[in-house]
Amino acid sequence: MRSGQHRPAAAYARPLALLSAVLAGLLAGGMVLIEAVLLPFWRSVPPAEFRRWFTANAPRIRTLMVPLGAAAGVAGVASAVTDVVASRRGSPASLAAAAATVGVVAVTVTVNEPANHRFTGGSLTDAETRDLLATWARWHHLRVALGVVATVAAASALPPRRP
Repeated sequence: MRSGQHRPAAAYARPLALLSAVLAGLLAGGMVLIEAVLLPFWRSVPPAEFRRWFTANAPRIRTLMVPLGAAAGVAGVASAVTDVVASRRGSPASLAAAAATVGVVAVTVTVNEPANHRFTGGSLTDAETRDLLATWARWHHLRVALGVVATVAAASALPPRRP
């Protein structure tokens, strides 16, 4: 390829699909960890203790999960756009992966992050904390499901290696 020429979109399909699958898998794994380990712990402690723990530790979780979610969303969308532009057969799977990952981000931004800020705001009663945690958990279940769908779809969208 000569200098100044652009590579066709198909040349980027496999690297972007691989990146999308890896990042979606890491994001889903992080959400499963929250689902399987942290959520039961949060529910087991008194609301005031949960708020103290959450206030102390939420920034660490956010430092990992927010960039991971953003990167997974960007990679998923980039992979889907590349597949569509290249007219690849993997387009439906990569579109599903992108949509599911965008769904995770949308739920996070509109439901879970605002709830996180309320948990750390210092104004919730114990009853309000229990109710908000129940709502948070219901939406987190959806995020986990979307993350698993995104991972499976992104992995199935991987084009075969060229010899």
